[in-house]
Formats: sequence, structure tokens, C-alpha cells
Amino acid sequence: MSSHKTRIRLSRSGKVLFILGIFLLFAAQNTGNNLLYLMSSCFFACLVWSAVVSWRNISGLDIELLLPEFYFAGQKDSIRCRIQDSADRPRFFLGFEDDFAEFLPAGSFIMLKTDLTAEFRGCHKICGFRVFSGYPVDLFICTCEISAVSLSIGPRPSARVPEVFNREDGGALDQLAAGKEGDYWMQKPYHEGEDAMLINWSISARSSTEWVLIKTVSYGLSKRLCFDLSGLDGQEFEDCLEIVAGLVFRLRQHDIDAFVWAQGKTGSYQWLSVVFDMPLLVNWLAELRPGMLPQPVEADVEILRFADLFRSTAP
Repeated sequence: MSSHKTRIRLSRSGKVLFILGIFLLFAAQNTGNNLLYLMSSCFFACLVWSAVVSWRNISGLDIELLLPEFYFAGQKDSIRCRIQDSADRPRFFLGFEDDFAEFLPAGSFIMLKTDLTAEFRGCHKICGFRVFSGYPVDLFICTCEISAVSLSIGPRPSARVPEVFNREDGGALDQLAAGKEGDYWMQKPYHEGEDAMLINWSISARSSTEWVLIKTVSYGLSKRLCFDLSGLDGQEFEDCLEIVAGLVFRLRQHDIDAFVWAQGKTGSYQWLSVVFDMPLLVNWLAELRPGMLPQPVEADVEILRFADLFRSTAP
């Protein structure tokens, strides 16, 4: 569970009532009017009662901030907050950023969420989030300020991967994902620009859209990828990381279990699966810096040298 600090403060309505209570108290002392004493006492009693109820409503909660398993910059995702009652009493009107819940039964939990947006890669501190409540009469606002947590944000996936990794008639990634031969694997909707010979017309005739057959074949691209980023720096290095992220992201979208030579949990380089080790790959891409990278010793490896690719595509 995420640790948090519980704080309480007067709302705008609470401040007005407090000032009014002070004013009535001074007026009662100056005039000796018992009714003013009674009204002032009622105002302060209302404030004390509201503070106690507000504090009980927000205290004794187990709060856990649930971050995405992995996240690339520029994508739409969300941060979820799991709020559970651990004091066996019902809670009312709980909020997390722009999301709200009117009621939390005793001993149960709710999930609230907010949008996650980030524009740059790196290891970011996720902070400033809080759970709050103005129950019962909005005189006090109680907040649970959630401690900061770390999230590795990968580069923004590039949309121009097929152009950069073009191989003869078709992109290497598209050749790996689909083909005209081999055993049947699955089908997907046809997108403009794909090979029309892959369309299954018998299935498409019974549907409102065209469907493309996906085969379990690999055309010329090894499933072991090593990205050589040596000789690159500055914006060129960042652009290449976006291309790497785009390639890795598309491989995962196509359910292709390729392996990437990258840094693992122990800090040493190893083969990481695009399907099963994506969080580690994103963490590697988030913290990668220019310089020479270790190279694998295996022979059946597709080494993509980005410096050569940039020179070959330069005008």
C-alpha cells in the first residue's frame, strides 16, 4: 500500500462559519446577550462535530496507487487508485482527482482513476495525487496526500517505423507479421496500404469490412533484435529511440514474441521478450544514454545499426 499523510483544513464555507462564530462571540461579550452566546456556541459545536466526522470518514483507509505496467510517452493511459476501508465503517463522498464515489461500504474497496499524460521519456516521479472528502456538510476538507512513486516512461513510439526499416518490396515488420504462405494463425481488418492479395474474400463478403489473413511465417527478419545506437547523440539519438519504441510496440501489437538485446533487472544485458518483458524493455529505453552498448555473441541476430540507416537515408 502507498503511504500517505492525512490532513484537514477548513473549506470556504467552514471559514465563513468560523468568522461568523467569532463575530457573534465578541458581540455577545459586548452586549451580554445570552442568545448570541448560544448561537456562537452552536456555530463552534457544528464546526467541531464536522471536523470529527470528516476526520473519521477519511482516516483508516488503505490507499494504493496503481500505475500502468508500462507506459510510452504521448500515449493515453490512466492511473488507478484503490481505496479500501480497513476500519470496518462506511465512507461517503470520496474523491481522487476528477473521479468521485458517493459511497464505500464497510470493509470493501473502490477503484478511482485519473488520466496519465507525459511527453518525455525518463524515470519520472508521480506525485501530487490525493484522496479527499468534504463529508458531511463541506465545512472541512480532509485529504490523504499519497507519497510519490517512480514510473519509467519510454520514448514516444515513432509512426514511421515501416519506412525506416524498409526491406525491398515491404517493410521488415510487415513481413514478419503477415504472409501468403504458412499455417493459418489469425485474421484482422484490412488497412489501406496493405497487400490486397492477403484479403480473404470469402470471409469479407459476409462482413461490412475486408479481412486479412495472418500467417505464422517470418520473412527475413530474425526474432532476435539488437539495436546498435553507437555514434549517435543529441536529437538523433532521441529520434532513434522513438523508432526502437515504435518497432517494439508494433511487434507486441502483432503478438510477435521477438527478443531484444537489452538491460535486465540485474543490470546485465540479456534477451528480453517483447511479450513477457515489456516493462523491463520500457525501463531500459527510459534510462538509456548515448554510448557503446554490449553486443550479443550469438550469430543468428538481426543487428540494426541506426547510424548506417541514417546515412543511407540522408539526402
